[in-house]
Amino acid sequence: MREEMVNLIKLQAIDQKILAIDKAKEEFPETLKEAEKALEEKKKELQAIENEIEELQFKRRKFEEELEQEYQRLKKSQTRLMEVKAQREYQALLKEIEEIKKANKQREEELLQMMEKVEALNQEKEKLAQEIAELEKKVAEERAKYEAQKAELDKERAVIWAEREAIAAKIPGNLLKRYEFVKSRRNGLAVVPVNNAVCDGCHMNIPPQLYNELQRDDRIYECPICQRIIFFKKAYADILPDESSTEEKTGPKNE
Repeated sequence: MREEMVNLIKLQAIDQKILAIDKAKEEFPETLKEAEKALEEKKKELQAIENEIEELQFKRRKFEEELEQEYQRLKKSQTRLMEVKAQREYQALLKEIEEIKKANKQREEELLQMMEKVEALNQEKEKLAQEIAELEKKVAEERAKYEAQKAELDKERAVIWAEREAIAAKIPGNLLKRYEFVKSRRNGLAVVPVNNAVCDGCHMNIPPQLYNELQRDDRIYECPICQRIIFFKKAYADILPDESSTEEKTGPKNE
């Protein structure tokens, strides 16, 4: 019976290592996340500038059309002025021409401001495009590092998995199925020690009678509260993994 428990403890330790590796593979490095975030923000800035440029260019074309129409109107009014004989009509045309010139001057100034704004935005757009190119390069470099790290983790996992298969082959089929069932429902933690009558999985006290029986180490026991497979900690202290390193890799145990 001790041999079965030893193999279960070893299997659990291996599965914790595999769990830590899988978690590490899923987590993006901070440097990559920061680079991708910065790239996304710059792309949004660029899109906003492009939208503003497009809007200004549309407005500019509209102003140019209106200005051209007003130029034609001014030309017609000036031609009519040469033909008018009546003083009253002459004065009215003069006033109209002055108003057209004044409105055209204002349009020309606004049009110039738009052109200057578009020029400034294009310069900003060019600068952003360069920054984006640099960030894209950085993201590619960081992702390459991440993929290389993943490849190393995959190699490490393959070695550990081979160890797992060797240990799992030594455990009776029914017991292995029981282990896998509990592990799938207890966040990957199916085998835990009991110390001072406290289950290390759910951190609850087990009944005194069960604690006494557990110390005899004559069969496989389970916690009546969390249903994890339990064992007397002191009896297997020589094969238990270092708790601090396990806690650091997998985080605190949850029921």
